Amino acid sequence: MDIMWFSKDSQGVVSIYETNITLNTVASSYFKTAYTTLIGYDKSKNILLIKALNKEDATLGKYTENDLHAVSLKPSYGRINGKRLVSNIMKFYPLDFAKKNLYKFPCDWDASQKFLKVYLDKEVS
Repeated sequence: MDIMWFSKDSQGVVSIYETNITLNTVASSYFKTAYTTLIGYDKSKNILLIKALNKEDATLGKYTENDLHAVSLKPSYGRINGKRLVSNIMKFYPLDFAKKNLYKFPCDWDASQKFLKVYLDKEVS
């Protein structure tokens, strides 16, 4: 017999809805100790960045309350709410919620920078 066993899917996936960003179990696991997050966009690489901040970093005065986005963690997912946040993403990446109710993208964790890199040019179907 030539058996190949399948392991659990360990790919992080980020889903963008009209009102929130949802992280699957793999992606949300990196935010278990996060106090809050920063969301940014790398135009040259077409990557959405979700940075985990601890309480000390978040309260140093470097960021305003409008810069920070709370992440809610559940056992099987994480969520960052904000219709305005998604509208800001749409300024850089075309999302048409009249055609689709969600968009899914793969992601990877950058441990040195403490951020999740969401690859907007590699949509998951």
